[in-house]
Order: sequence, then structure tokens, then C-alpha cells
Amino acid sequence: MEKTSKSAKQQEYMRKTYVRFPLDLKPDVLAAYRAACEKNGTSPTAEIKKFIARYIEEAGE
Repeated sequence: MEKTSKSAKQQEYMRKTYVRFPLDLKPDVLAAYRAACEKNGTSPTAEIKKFIARYIEEAGE
């Protein structure tokens, strides 16, 4: 039996546990957003997750 790599196990876990949320942005907007995140020492994904959590909290969900 072939061993499953750590990466393959992580991918399998991610597929079972999370859903993807595609977002279409203009290239210049994405570049500016990434630059702003880098300047502030954070990542685009972290900031989106913070926004979603804050929005849910403020909406009373």
C-alpha cells in the first residue's frame, strides 16, 4: 500500500472541512489589496476572514 503524503492528507482534510469562496477582482484592485496587506504585515486571506467574522458579529448572527 502506498503511503499518503502529508500534503495529500492536508488537501483531503481541507476538502472535507472547508468550502471555497471564489471572488473575482480586477487585477489592479487585487494588486493594491495584496500590497496593503503586505505593508501591514498580514495576508489577504487573514483580512478577509477577519472582515467576515466582524460582519457576522455586527449582523447579530
